[in-house]
Amino acid sequence: MLLEFLQQKNLIDKVTIIDTEKYPFLALEKGVISTPSVFVDDKLLYAGIVDFDELERILVEGKFKDQNESENIKELAEKIMAGVVDSFAATSWLYVNKDFKGILEQKDFIFAVTGLAKYNDPNRVNEIYEKIREELISHAEDYFNAWKNKMIRNISYNFIRELYFLYEKKVEKEIIKQRYPIEVFAHWLMVRGGTTGRVGLKIHPLSNTDVINRIAEAYQYVFENYDEIWNYIIKEQKEISEKILNSKLFANL
Repeated sequence: MLLEFLQQKNLIDKVTIIDTEKYPFLALEKGVISTPSVFVDDKLLYAGIVDFDELERILVEGKFKDQNESENIKELAEKIMAGVVDSFAATSWLYVNKDFKGILEQKDFIFAVTGLAKYNDPNRVNEIYEKIREELISHAEDYFNAWKNKMIRNISYNFIRELYFLYEKKVEKEIIKQRYPIEVFAHWLMVRGGTTGRVGLKIHPLSNTDVINRIAEAYQYVFENYDEIWNYIIKEQKEISEKILNSKLFANL
């Protein structure tokens, strides 16, 4: 956990912490679609996945080293996919819409997850970005299929996590099936993909069988792994609650 790391390294006073639950519009203004997001000199440097050792060096030295070595475009494309599945907003959007172009237009996010944010040469950044864009769009189906299972897992665990927040306890499978039929689950997933109000909202009709069948796979995964997911979420949330209760760090957040 990033905050624990910063506290252990006595670096917590070097950062400003913003609770995105309390200040969502500030996060949206900054282009945050994954947490934690780390800004250095008002530049998004990490989105979701954080290199703790590198961040420590940046905070201690007050600057980051320019990265200008040659890059493998396929590896950078894989980093983008890893960043996507680490972000529920990005995962939901991509899984429902299969829209790589939309994700790639979120350039600050792309630069952060690929490491391009640490490059000082803007021409070099744009050159690499265009190559990555071409790679992902040209092989969109291959990348989507390769990461599909991880996206389904992300969606399923976040669905159950939100049920835990809502009900504060495990709810029997049959009750949730009754309250959340596939149509309701599909609606939930469509509105969870990077939307704020009607901004970014893309509702697909239930008659769109390609989209609904894809969503049905995630729906099926939820109930096939229902108890396992619930056990994981309950354990996770209890551990988080204990850390918050026993830490002074969260008192003023």
